[in-house]
Amino acid sequence: MGTAAGDGGHPLGAAAAEHKVNLTAQRPFAEVLRAGLAETFFPDDPFRGFGSLPPAERAWGGLKYFVPALEWAPRYTLGKFKYDLLAGVTIASLAIPQGISYAKLANLPPILGLCKPQLLPFIDLISVRASH
Repeated sequence: MGTAAGDGGHPLGAAAAEHKVNLTAQRPFAEVLRAGLAETFFPDDPFRGFGSLPPAERAWGGLKYFVPALEWAPRYTLGKFKYDLLAGVTIASLAIPQGISYAKLANLPPILGLCKPQLLPFIDLISVRASH
């Protein structure tokens, strides 16, 4: 299977024998809980390296983590706006009739079906992390 010479016939070579997980080491419950919560809520550890920053910069960095639009909005251009406008018109042409139809299916006034297409893009605007 293409093993290198002198690796004992292991496909991964000598490195496979060196990397073993120690399953006998027990960590305290509080440490395991803290590490689990940190990994769940902050998987990329956005606050690493903030300790040496002044409090104002630390707060601004934390705010940009929770409201990503603050990071990309200063670089937003008119060229990007025309593509976002086209995407918005496309989504509206599909979402507005769909919302009205679902409201009618639920025996609600059709105007209530318009709330869904108007609210979700706004939430997406302030929470999305991807740029063009």
